[in-house]
Amino acid sequence: MIIRALAWLRGVQFALWIWVPFVGDGPGRFAPQVLIGYVIAALFSAALFTVAVRRGTLSPYWLTGDVLLATVYALVISRSYAPVDAASIRNWVIPPLCGVAVTAAIYGGRYRVGAVALVVGSWVVGAWPALATSSSTELLSNSAMMLLFAGVAGKTGTLLFRASEEADRATAEAVTARGQAVRASERERHIRHLHNTVLQTLEGIAQGRVGKDLADVRRICRTEAEEQRTTALVARPDGALAPIVRSLADMIRDHPAQERLRQVRTDFDSRLPDLPAEVVEALTEATREALNNVVKYAGTDRARVTAALFGPDGVKVTVVDHGVGFDTTAVVPGFGIRRSIQAPVCDLGGQALIDSTPGEGTIVEMTWKR
Repeated sequence: MIIRALAWLRGVQFALWIWVPFVGDGPGRFAPQVLIGYVIAALFSAALFTVAVRRGTLSPYWLTGDVLLATVYALVISRSYAPVDAASIRNWVIPPLCGVAVTAAIYGGRYRVGAVALVVGSWVVGAWPALATSSSTELLSNSAMMLLFAGVAGKTGTLLFRASEEADRATAEAVTARGQAVRASERERHIRHLHNTVLQTLEGIAQGRVGKDLADVRRICRTEAEEQRTTALVARPDGALAPIVRSLADMIRDHPAQERLRQVRTDFDSRLPDLPAEVVEALTEATREALNNVVKYAGTDRARVTAALFGPDGVKVTVVDHGVGFDTTAVVPGFGIRRSIQAPVCDLGGQALIDSTPGEGTIVEMTWKR
């Protein structure tokens, strides 16, 4: 912000003199070095601030070059004018010298006083012959102006830099505190999740309340392992699950037909967006019905449920089994397919397609996007 402000200031300071060569006797009344020096100084300032803005900082090397060049044109250009004009507005070096002094006062660090003194001192030496003319007051007032502006700018720059450092520290402390709070909240969420799921199941098995036989215990363990795998692998950077993932995982874990489904594998995309609650509910219920159909008609105890990104902010949920399948051209979709799978999804602007081939299983694909 400061660099950009100084760039605008320097540009205005150079622009103040543009009209001067075109009044009175025209450009020819000035020595050639006056116009040449103006062009060189303006181009150097343009290069300095272009680099500074791109890098976000003003390097000591560029600042040193700025001060040294200002010292040269303060002496050479000022002595190129007639003594009566050296301290007047006809001398283009006065505004840019003030800008160099201000820049040095802000970015000069421990050398700021020396840099400002060098710039102002060079100006006084260069315009010294004006003391013997009617412009002597302008020499003194311009010198005082440069010193005053540099002093105010140096103090203001110090205050701004100090405030920015304090703001950076406060931001870093807030980020650290927020990170600690998020980690604590996430740890609490994980503990609560484990307590409500796998720990409850293990306690039930240990007490004989869960699992009628070894096969049932194995099925329950597979279900819990799949649910924990989903939680661990599909969580977002903040540890949370997308609502559709959480809803599908909970439905699959608690599905009433789990006793007849030896394994339901899941594959959920961690990039899934937050969907409207009614869409999550519709897709979950449609998936539940698709799993019911696997149990009833597929002749297999395995299924796979996937949820993938569909477009930039949509979702595609697929239920796949490798059961007996059926001929979709010969079999009219039953009431359950139309009402419990296709209708809920299509009513919300999505699509539900069933693809099946005898002997090769069935694919139920449901898509929705904004």
